Amino acid sequence: MGLHGAGDVPKLEVIGHRARLVLQRPDKRNRLEPADLEQIISHLQQIQNNPSVRVVTLEAEGPSWCSGYHLGALAEGERPQFDFGDVCDALAEVKVPTIAVLGGNVHGGGTDLAIACDLRVGSQEIVLGMPAARIGIQYYATGLQRFVQRVGAAATKRIFLTSETITADELLRVGYLTEVVNQSELDSRVKELCATIAELSPNAVKLTKLAIDNLAGAAPDLQEAQDNHLASLKSADHREAMRAIKEKRSPSFLVEDNARDE
Repeated sequence: MGLHGAGDVPKLEVIGHRARLVLQRPDKRNRLEPADLEQIISHLQQIQNNPSVRVVTLEAEGPSWCSGYHLGALAEGERPQFDFGDVCDALAEVKVPTIAVLGGNVHGGGTDLAIACDLRVGSQEIVLGMPAARIGIQYYATGLQRFVQRVGAAATKRIFLTSETITADELLRVGYLTEVVNQSELDSRVKELCATIAELSPNAVKLTKLAIDNLAGAAPDLQEAQDNHLASLKSADHREAMRAIKEKRSPSFLVEDNARDE
């Protein structure tokens, strides 16, 4: 699949098992316009419907990763079809692992866009800033919930109640960043992560992500997680993995698998 989306709207590229979603307004610090929100939702729907995709990377062009929603549109009272929070919620609900590739600074709503991803790999040079309180806004509920679930209440308060610029080292310490690398190593490390994930059982990875999100939520369903564990024991992926161990080879997992097939 080639590139989708024209002009400065985010573009989507699928190569092998990796889907690359790229923000491309570097001259505007990759702020998101109403059209961008619609385009991202469309891209995420394509990703969800593409069984060959096993991992998604969210990337950006230029020195700023994302500065959130266009404040000018907000000040003018413009109401897009999708809210910024809707986009972050949709990103968090993608079935396969998602990786925020943070090669630039993260500000405003961009902080939620990144934390909506499962993994966040950043360069040593980046900083984060959340200015919601500076512009008189209590952040929307699902965004705050995501922060509290991912990094805890104390780190969330540090980010939101001070509006201070926070360095990559501190972001790693509090759990906002999964990993910090040198800028020159960022692309190669992400490529390595994607290859590692793509080699795993896609069925097991999806079920495990679902279980972790379920158990980290406000109303965890332990029985659902256990039912999916038992179902995975009957899956084609598990049978293939056991054959591979017996035959002393690497497993070859099919694109699609039904966990509940006998």
